[in-house]
Amino acid sequence: MPLWLLFLPICLLLLPSRSSAADDLMNEYASLPGAYIFVRRSPEGAPSDRVRIEVFEDFLCPSCYRFSTDVIPKLKEKYGDRLDLQVIGYPLVHAESRLPARAYVIAQEMGLGEQMQKELFHAHFEEQLDTASKNGLAKVADSIGLDPELLLNRLEKNDGSAEVDRNLALGESYHIDGVPGVVLDGWILVKEISQQNLETIINGLLDKKKGTTKAATKKPQK
Repeated sequence: MPLWLLFLPICLLLLPSRSSAADDLMNEYASLPGAYIFVRRSPEGAPSDRVRIEVFEDFLCPSCYRFSTDVIPKLKEKYGDRLDLQVIGYPLVHAESRLPARAYVIAQEMGLGEQMQKELFHAHFEEQLDTASKNGLAKVADSIGLDPELLLNRLEKNDGSAEVDRNLALGESYHIDGVPGVVLDGWILVKEISQQNLETIINGLLDKKKGTTKAATKKPQK
């Protein structure tokens, strides 16, 4: 047997673990206050100076409606551009929620995602409009300046279905089993959906990002 083969196991043991960097990062962030769990080993697509917040919503869910109309506006007012908000249509609670989720995807493509999201909740919970029907969605579209006929034609062609499927797969990968579901920086699943808990975690994340930025920009002493 070649002599180098005898030393191969020892060399492999001495190699650094590929997950050591991720372990160190998780250990560093484990000191974050608040109720949450890690669903990734490291941040995914997180900006360096803001907190990315992904909100998974079922547009027929009353809890999602309350969260969207109460908590989110307060967070946006407090953090402004330090918060990178992304709303994701997630038809989890009701089977018929898939149709408004697809309509939201189509509106997003046309630059009307925020308007559609707000009007879907407003129409369903405040005007008691059936937003799970094509007639209801046509009225919602008209109210935000989206051609109702265009929306219905695209829904008829099954547009938005592939995107909704990807959203469902993403939510499953995050282990989201209820809505609203909130994920911060692509790796932290919030366990208690309250304004206080969210602010606690977001403040901690911003502090760590601020510390990391200072460390990176600090000039070495001569």
